Amino acid sequence: KDANGKFIWPGFGQNMRVLEWIVGRVRGRAAGIESPIGWMPRYDDLRWDGLDFRRETFLELMDVDREQWKTELLGHRDLFEKLYDRLPQEFMLMRELILSALWRSPEHWSLESERA
Repeated sequence: KDANGKFIWPGFGQNMRVLEWIVGRVRGRAAGIESPIGWMPRYDDLRWDGLDFRRETFLELMDVDREQWKTELLGHRDLFEKLYDRLPQEFMLMRELILSALWRSPEHWSLESERA
């Protein structure tokens, strides 16, 4: 959400743009950048045709606030323990790996700061 509490991403129907990027990554045809929470698309890695979505807005959306993400992931502990027998063990491992990366990351990670 933005400073006014409104959602930044324009809506559910636009998720196809991100899904297209994910499929491209899996098939080795899409670029991305590694962040403390995993791989992310850069602005130019997504298709924006028919959507007026500014680069600055995208960069704001992709910011990683270390404390917010740590709080979110630490809050998943009880749920993961409750679902332990039905949850793929890789989920537990991925949660720990992301937490580890967050502990070592800057307080505020920005996609903009990673641009070459």
